[in-house]
Amino acid sequence: MIITYCTTCGNEVSDNYCPFDGTFQLHAETPSITSGAKPKFCSDCGTENSINEQYCMQCGSFQLPLVPFKAERIQEKVATSHTIPDLSGINKRLAILCAFLAFLAVGIMSFVLSEGLQQQAASFQQTLNELTEVWPTEVANDFYYNYGTENASLTDPFFGMTDYWMAAHLLNSTLSFDMTEDGERFGGDLELQSGLLILLLLPLISLLIAGCLYGRRASGTFQHYWVSSLLIGLIYGVLTALIALIAGFQFNASAQDSGIVASLAIENNYPFIKAFFAAFFLGTIFSFIGSLYGSATMKQLTSSPLKESIRTILFGISISIPVMVLLLYRFMSDANPFLSFDDLPATYFLIIAFQGGFLLWNALNLSSLTLDMNILDEKLQVMYSALGGLKFQTNDPFSLFSFLSSNPGNLKLYMIIGLLIPIGLFLWAGYRLQQGGVIQLHRILVFGLLYAFMMSLLTAGLNTGFTFKLDFSAREFQDMTDAPFLFIGSSAIATFFKCWIFSTLLAICGAYWKKRKAE
Repeated sequence: MIITYCTTCGNEVSDNYCPFDGTFQLHAETPSITSGAKPKFCSDCGTENSINEQYCMQCGSFQLPLVPFKAERIQEKVATSHTIPDLSGINKRLAILCAFLAFLAVGIMSFVLSEGLQQQAASFQQTLNELTEVWPTEVANDFYYNYGTENASLTDPFFGMTDYWMAAHLLNSTLSFDMTEDGERFGGDLELQSGLLILLLLPLISLLIAGCLYGRRASGTFQHYWVSSLLIGLIYGVLTALIALIAGFQFNASAQDSGIVASLAIENNYPFIKAFFAAFFLGTIFSFIGSLYGSATMKQLTSSPLKESIRTILFGISISIPVMVLLLYRFMSDANPFLSFDDLPATYFLIIAFQGGFLLWNALNLSSLTLDMNILDEKLQVMYSALGGLKFQTNDPFSLFSFLSSNPGNLKLYMIIGLLIPIGLFLWAGYRLQQGGVIQLHRILVFGLLYAFMMSLLTAGLNTGFTFKLDFSAREFQDMTDAPFLFIGSSAIATFFKCWIFSTLLAICGAYWKKRKAE
């Protein structure tokens, strides 16, 4: 180790900077390009010299001016804080192209899905017609029966490609009808919450692939990929909002018979602004994640809160879906008197498996699942949690849920065993997040917040059901005291706090486990 002397204070130093006053200890190449204080002490022997001397009076060493460390660091900090990020590396054309490709991919998959589910959609509408008894088809048929069929026919089924397109972006469908007959009016709204995981996969997969394509073709930093994802999300949101303008349908009919004037209006519209923000949010977030994977940036993050939260959700749902398939096979056995495989189309089975897999994963995160309905004068409220079990209230002792409650089997035991899945994933996430000898609580807290935030968003978007509201009643609708409704899902707020606490505590245990193992 070479010992020199600080030119400002004369103390011995063994580094480029004086540990006492911070003076930079390397000579500059030429006196003209340096700035700072004149040397007072010789750097070779430590002898005090006059500031006007260019050579040491003791050893003859050349005394160039030196740059003080403190002044240098302050200037560097100021220059850095005022530097405008260079975003010229963003490939705008590629980002716009990726947004168009994702948009087209969602449109094509929505068309294929609508064609494949055409028969099931008609069956679903018939089921809703029987449940609500005021489905637009029945209202229109009643209007035609009273006033003839000279009006245009009603589109059947109501749900087409654009409706699946909107449902894939978590936009609810609201069917409204307004009928006037001899000065008497009645009408209502039927809101469908079609938050299905299998539909949400359409934009998610398309945007992840589009983001991955951008990440492979364009290089940049985190900031570049984020701004590029904002551009992709903006284009994708605008295009989806334009589809919302033409989605849905409008039906109008009018008649006049024996002096009685009647009119009927049925429409299904999607909000333009809501469609834009929903698509913009999905487009930005998932194209950004895809670009990180495509550019191999995510692989470089060996353990980051974002990476671990995404990994935990994907693994959890991927494991829960096969488990749900096994549960459905066991439930719909030949010995079950309520439901068999012959009664359920394959597409419905697939939808239930995906949706049920998410609901199962949500329940394994200690969230409470709720089924609340009033259909055909049967009122039912069911709440289930992994630790609290099944609780329900119904006015029909012979309902399906009464049977399940009286014959729970080993359901509680299965759920307790299933809790090992999230426990293991959270412990593993904390194990991977632990770096170094000290447990970094802030990284684990960020992981818990990100995980809980994404789970609460999925919960809010994937709640399903329908709500019927009568604005004003007449004729046979006067006796309808309780409008039909159905809700299947969980509270997004409760899901956030339960997931945050559950995941954070177990991740801390995982980090402590790795720390103890390293010791």
